[in-house]
Amino acid sequence: MKKVLIITYYWPPAGGPGVQRVLKFAKYLPEFGWQPIILTVKNGEYPAIDESLTKEVPEGIKVHKTRTFEPFLFYKFIIGKGKNYRLTTHTLDTAENSSLGDKISRWIRANLFIPDARIGWLPFAVKKGVSIIRKENIDLLLSSSPPQTVHMIADKIARKTKVKWVTDFRDPWTDYFRIKDLRRLGIMKKLDRLYEKRVLRHSNTIITSSDSLAELLSTKVKNNYVTITNGYDEDDFLNAKKNESDKFRIIYTGNVSESQNPVNLFSAVKNLSDTIKKRIDISFYGNVHPKVISTVKQMDLYKIISFNSYIPHSEVITKIMSADILLLLIPQFEINKNIIPGKIFEYLAAHKPIMGIGNPKGDSAEILNKSKLGKMYSYDLTSWGNVILEYFENWEKGMLPSPDLTYINQFLRKKLTQKLSEIFNRIS
Repeated sequence: MKKVLIITYYWPPAGGPGVQRVLKFAKYLPEFGWQPIILTVKNGEYPAIDESLTKEVPEGIKVHKTRTFEPFLFYKFIIGKGKNYRLTTHTLDTAENSSLGDKISRWIRANLFIPDARIGWLPFAVKKGVSIIRKENIDLLLSSSPPQTVHMIADKIARKTKVKWVTDFRDPWTDYFRIKDLRRLGIMKKLDRLYEKRVLRHSNTIITSSDSLAELLSTKVKNNYVTITNGYDEDDFLNAKKNESDKFRIIYTGNVSESQNPVNLFSAVKNLSDTIKKRIDISFYGNVHPKVISTVKQMDLYKIISFNSYIPHSEVITKIMSADILLLLIPQFEINKNIIPGKIFEYLAAHKPIMGIGNPKGDSAEILNKSKLGKMYSYDLTSWGNVILEYFENWEKGMLPSPDLTYINQFLRKKLTQKLSEIFNRIS
């Protein structure tokens, strides 16, 4: 069996969508002739911890963890938080009421840590990676981002060892929406773009999570780009429980940034008749930006809309299976066509109606249309009340969509991993 060294920052007990992709690749690669060996960080700074995912780590897999140097303790000190405080994905979000400490920390993060705040892991990971390759006779490298630091680590290891290297982009690099508003000095922006182009140029093959992301990166550097979307693991749904309820349940799982605030949707819910509102329950599970919570509070919708903290992945599946409508929120920013949240595939696996809010012409909208499970609406839609009522009436009548199972089944994690193995075989 050939060996691939996978460089990833997110690995159990890290929670959230970032860990799922690499974890499932590692689970199924041995079935296609590749033995994964993991290089990750020890005690990483993760937005969420999910101990349940440690049970999904394949038995016998070798996992190497190295120490790192990261600025987060300093950042927590500045904003007055203890060392055990978990930084959310909103750390880089701007806000009108940001404290002076927040603003200073964001500026330092934007200009002193390029490409990201995990750059302090690089020297430790490179040293360990080279050692692993020489000891294990590694055939191939795979680095999966974000953070983009992992690609710079892989670049250095590949050049030192002459091992071929595949990069995996779950999100854009310099075009990522979370860094677009950072107040970066011009020279730092230029440096980040140089790092990005160097990685794209040196990679033997570049994998992206969407076709639009591949198109975006190919405008910077011509190379061999292949799309492997995220997906769902049917094993996760085998014993999934469904909690029954007499209410019409709209459920959202995952983080919600300030740019995902569905103000018009909330307003439409507020204007529904009291009779219908009493039968609706909208629940969010994950880290939600304070401004979104404030919007709900201002509209006095707390009896209908609830916000719940991060829950383990196994419980996420239970919530998905218990929903009557699954809500999908795509971040609002100029280049959002290529965003395909990982949760969309687990939504598809549940065969439930999906109500998306985002770019009606984006990649996620295309997936919803082809699956026949949902539709993408724009944030500024003025007829949200009619949309909600239509879903509500269909629920009352017991009307469910007829999914295109052939289309949905292409997103099985095992099939996607087979595609990855075929790429490995071609270039190794």
